[in-house]
Parts: sequence; C-alpha cells; structure tokens
Amino acid sequence: MVVDWTDVEQLYERYGLTPAAPSQASRVPVPLYAGDRQVGKATTTTWSPTLKKMIALASLETEHSKPGTDLQMEITIEAIRLKTNVKVATLPFFNPARKTATPV
Repeated sequence: MVVDWTDVEQLYERYGLTPAAPSQASRVPVPLYAGDRQVGKATTTTWSPTLKKMIALASLETEHSKPGTDLQMEITIEAIRLKTNVKVATLPFFNPARKTATPV
C-alpha cells in the first residue's frame, strides 16, 4: 500500500498539528476499508526515505488486491480514529534498473 501523504497532512492540519514521518516501522495491525466495510489490515507501516512516501504491507481480500485499487486506512490522531486514502501497489516498491543490469 502507498499512503496518500497529502491526505495525512490535511488530517493533522484539522487538529492544528504537523505530521512527522515515523522513525521506526509500526507493526500494529491497522484496518483497511472499502467504503465502510473492512477488507483487510495493514500489518506494517513505515516511511520510506528512498521513495519519500509512507508505505505499508497489508493482507487484503482478493477482490480488493488489484494494483491501483483505492482504499482507506485507519489512522489515529489525538486519540481519534480517522481514515486516510491509500492505494494498492505492486511489490517490490522500488526496483532500480541498475539492480538487474549486466556489467559490460
């Protein structure tokens, strides 16, 4: 999953707070929703300094696991549970061409 950081910033702004990229991965399971229905859970969430994005590994129901699918993830701000937008991504998140390049 790729978390919409702009959406996270807007949620924090509503409470007069500034979001901070987490320094460690969170291993707390977080619900994922399609509308009001829970369709999975994010098992690990972290900030990727390489991608400059917040990413998450998740378990999803099959019909919601297609790359590009828009879902929502629960986020807690000031002890209030909110939802932020996320998108299903393919793995690996980052696969540079140089990794598989054959030396000349």
